[in-house]
Amino acid sequence: MTTGKRFSMVGVLFLAGLGLSVALQQWGGRGVASAPGLEPGPASASAPPQRIVAIPPSAVEFLFALGAGDRVAAVGDWCRHPPEATRLPRIGGETNPGLEQILALRPDLLIVQGKAEKVEAFGREHGIRILHMNTDTLPTLRAGVRELGRLVGCAAEAERLAARIDLDLAAVAHRVAGRPRPRVFLCMNHSPGTLRGLSTAHGASLLSGLLEIAGGRNLLGDVELAYPPVSKEELLRRAPEVIFDLHPGEELSDEARRELLADWQAMATVPAVRDGRVYLLTDEALLIPGPRVTQVARRLAEILHPEAGTE
Repeated sequence: MTTGKRFSMVGVLFLAGLGLSVALQQWGGRGVASAPGLEPGPASASAPPQRIVAIPPSAVEFLFALGAGDRVAAVGDWCRHPPEATRLPRIGGETNPGLEQILALRPDLLIVQGKAEKVEAFGREHGIRILHMNTDTLPTLRAGVRELGRLVGCAAEAERLAARIDLDLAAVAHRVAGRPRPRVFLCMNHSPGTLRGLSTAHGASLLSGLLEIAGGRNLLGDVELAYPPVSKEELLRRAPEVIFDLHPGEELSDEARRELLADWQAMATVPAVRDGRVYLLTDEALLIPGPRVTQVARRLAEILHPEAGTE
């Protein structure tokens, strides 16, 4: 898997008296600007779908977590979890869907996210219900899992899943509460041999929200552009104390790791480089806003605040 993909979670309960970050308050789900969108097909809205084609990996993981995995007929090309889902037919992605293959599966629900005009037009043409999941931020993902649960007849299961994730994320935030919050550069698009073409996750992104919960501060959280490019000059000026160099899903050899870390020596005066706090993160869950988001938050917290211990 290559770097630089959009990061595309349910909510964290607000814990009074803990002094948690703004991220937790945002996680509460108030004022959601863009909830998931459902386009009706000929089937009754009250009839739970039985043959689901889910392209986003996050939707696949949530469906299995909700107990609806046996109704998933096919998944997108990026699906890697859970193991049962990897054995299902793959029908491409939002931009390169296998439309004839989808039609042959006779789905009664298509789940997409992002730019999926081709799939959506196909679904409308053939009278298939479409759920467009928006998982770009913490609040919209919270709304998304509940909408998904309602749609597939697993509303109670969705509430229980949300509550469990709420508590797990709140526990992470509680463990690091009151500790110094280092400035963290969330580095995307780093290819070996160069520090050109870097980008990062903006402050409203899902990954930035997890970073806040884990006890860090997004170095460029004030930038409004969704995934802004970042120059070396900007990094020198902002002086990150920690760098998370993101390579989700990649199997990096020892040599590749050495090369990637060596690139940062070109910026030896940056505190994160000077202090040896550049970390290569390869967990593919970094890109999947599904039930494993707590795993991501815990991992970030363990790196940022090892003195706080682990669960």
